[in-house]
Amino acid sequence: MKRWRAASLAAALALVLCACGGTGGHADGGSGGGEGELLVWVDNTRMPAAQQYKKDHPDLKMRIVTIPPDAGYVPTKISLANRTGDGWPDVVFLANPAEAATLAGRKFGYAAPLDALIPKSVRDGFTPGSLDTCTFGGRTYCLRNDISPTVLWYDTTLMRRYGYSVPTTWAAYQRTGLEAAKEHPGTIVGAVNGKYGAGVYFGSSGCPTRDTLSLTKVHIDLTRPECTRVADLLQPLAREKAVTTVVPIDPAFSKFGKDEKILMLPAPAWFGDFMFGPAFKVPKGRIAAAPMPTWPGENKPYAGQVGGGALLVSAHAGERTKDAADLVRWMTTDVNLQSEQPTYPAFAAAAKKWGEAKSKDPYYASDPMPALSAAANALRPGFGAVRFEADWQTSFNDTLVKAFDTGGNARAALRSWQDKLEAAARTSGYTAE
Repeated sequence: MKRWRAASLAAALALVLCACGGTGGHADGGSGGGEGELLVWVDNTRMPAAQQYKKDHPDLKMRIVTIPPDAGYVPTKISLANRTGDGWPDVVFLANPAEAATLAGRKFGYAAPLDALIPKSVRDGFTPGSLDTCTFGGRTYCLRNDISPTVLWYDTTLMRRYGYSVPTTWAAYQRTGLEAAKEHPGTIVGAVNGKYGAGVYFGSSGCPTRDTLSLTKVHIDLTRPECTRVADLLQPLAREKAVTTVVPIDPAFSKFGKDEKILMLPAPAWFGDFMFGPAFKVPKGRIAAAPMPTWPGENKPYAGQVGGGALLVSAHAGERTKDAADLVRWMTTDVNLQSEQPTYPAFAAAAKKWGEAKSKDPYYASDPMPALSAAANALRPGFGAVRFEADWQTSFNDTLVKAFDTGGNARAALRSWQDKLEAAARTSGYTAE
């Protein structure tokens, strides 16, 4: 298990920072099982777990193939298998959970519903809301391996140095950000770019940018208060450069950390391990986590989502379906396995055990688990997996981020974003409501 943890940590860090692919075999076709063979596609981080399952089931004929985490890779390969009528993996890991909507759709017909394959008692063990991105029209098409709820990360040293308090409301967050920008030029309290803006701020607010009603219907309405309040929050912060439009995974963002300019950063759970230290070079003993601030009129802080992974079973698995489902169940719910993985487990019992080590991690200024656990149990509903994930991100940058960069009107940009989202939805086979 220690070897699994070391390998998975190293692989996960490489994938996060470099978007590198696997180093094993490649998903280049081949029969989806041959004579009883279970064909499994996973990324480097999941490879040790799949190999362990194979070792523990010596009578099971199983072939494991390493795939890269690149967006679009799995759908492209599945499309090729659909055209040739051969080569479907019986189990596949998605580094981009939104692709479940593509693979479950009528055009692909790849993902098998799991409701009859995975007992309800097992599915009920997942963190509430974590399987929402796997569910379409009341049917569950995947199991989440890990989730990425957002929290308010902050630098305790800078907070003390400047005399600020950690905000519990978005109004206080805005005031603190504006004060910091004025009193300590260059200091930032957030980042708005692609999914790091749309998922963190609009997702936590409950703005229906991708509310999946079924595999063919999606609700989009950016005129709602849950959307306009986000635009009003970010507009003055962007004007004063208190939030940056530099994407956090861009190497240029690391300068904020090296120059001690990151006061706060609403961001996903995995930023704690994989961004603040390795990428932003913030020394240990400074970073802490707090719940996301509360929106006006609400008494509970909701979390957005940015990242995570999922496992699917092929509708073409045939006689291998039972074995495929058992592998997916084990990889996502085995407490000992999941507690050793690099990112926040979707299975609640595993998350609790995973948090035991996280609570003692000397990198953090204080135990981050209370905030992480609260966020995992407060995922904002309505954030679905959609087939226009890439357009969702680029259209956000083409409208809201452009407005922030040019001093444009954020509320007016919402109207443009709405138009682009509806067009993307229609192109992807949805009826936008």
